[in-house]
Amino acid sequence: MSEPSWFSVVEGADLEQGDLLPNCPVPFVQAFGELADNEEVNVTVELHDLCVLTQSCDLVNEKVETILLGRVVTWEDVVVAKGQGYSGSKMRKKVREGLQPALCLLHRRREEPKLPWSVVDFQHLYVLPRKLVVERALSLGRRLRLESPYREHLAQAFARYFMRVGLPHDAITFELDPGPP
Repeated sequence: MSEPSWFSVVEGADLEQGDLLPNCPVPFVQAFGELADNEEVNVTVELHDLCVLTQSCDLVNEKVETILLGRVVTWEDVVVAKGQGYSGSKMRKKVREGLQPALCLLHRRREEPKLPWSVVDFQHLYVLPRKLVVERALSLGRRLRLESPYREHLAQAFARYFMRVGLPHDAITFELDPGPP
């Protein structure tokens, strides 16, 4: 049985939601405190695999100066980081069905450019200047882009994660209410 085609392979400077950018440099400020304008600070750079979350219409119409990106993590690394409770088929099913709100599944790809089973982890979001993201995309050459309907699934998964409302559990008596007499 052949694997479904979740991705197209693209090249160039154009960006769309669902574009994967492996080994993308992400700067992290090491200290704040009282800073003056244009003061130098310590910054470290980490390389992360990222997925574009900014909507394609905003990218194509150049309506944004910065781009929102989510970290892409291999499933193997998720299991290592979160523990063996994530290794079983029950957890895999939950991720596949979208029942782990912070994670959006990305299908493996065995052809070049390859991708192991992975997830976009919405708990690790980054905003980078558009210019830098475009430069990274150009430097990669061939890269992966989620195809429809998987791109829309990513957008919906991110929306569900971001729009969650944490309510106090003050209606507990509802469970005990026997209803109308």
